[in-house]
Amino acid sequence: MTPLWFAIALLIFAMCYAIWQTCRRRAGWSAVSVDALPAMPALALIALGLGLLSFIVRLVMRVGTEFLWLQLGYFSCYAFFYIAGCAAARSGLLERITLRDAAGWLIVSILAISTLPLMLLIRGRLGGFEGGWNINAFYYAIWDPAVAFGVILGLLAAAQRWGRNSTQIVSRLGSTAFGALILHPPVLVALSVLAMPWAAAPVLKFIVISCAACVASFALSAAIKSLPGVSKII
Repeated sequence: MTPLWFAIALLIFAMCYAIWQTCRRRAGWSAVSVDALPAMPALALIALGLGLLSFIVRLVMRVGTEFLWLQLGYFSCYAFFYIAGCAAARSGLLERITLRDAAGWLIVSILAISTLPLMLLIRGRLGGFEGGWNINAFYYAIWDPAVAFGVILGLLAAAQRWGRNSTQIVSRLGSTAFGALILHPPVLVALSVLAMPWAAAPVLKFIVISCAACVASFALSAAIKSLPGVSKII
């Protein structure tokens, strides 16, 4: 999978969203907006539906199988969360998620994560988690959204509680994050090649190159964004 698979997926979703918005306006349809977080039973049914849909998709496109550098076996959840995010953003719902809203799903996610080592221990030798008509594939398909709901709601709640008063440095890094994501592969490769003659422990080289690549990627992103018109794209 290409390091920029997420950027590719995001651009595809953004293009689909732009086309949908154009068609919606021309047809005179009202925009869809979600004003409140659905109750946990409703979200549980959605998570179950996403898991079943992923299970069906993975009968054809198993995890690890790529199409245009994308693993479509995961895209049932990706597409849903993108659409849900767009609908929730209109009302500012994403900025109103609290730890109380996320608590139940955090518990579900922790429990789901804790079952993975057990499943691998008991049924790992049977394989099939990547897809197919078997229990392991069904488990992993349901496991995916169960973990995702808790992680996403938990991060939104944490940002709401502890990330409100961001500093100027944090805001600056946030504005250059997408550019850093796009630019980090060539930066990382270049630094790795330069470090090849360096006779140091692998762990030390990993730490140094990782930190240097992170700093260089953000710095390069900030520099490129200063060019005319680039900030409108990244």
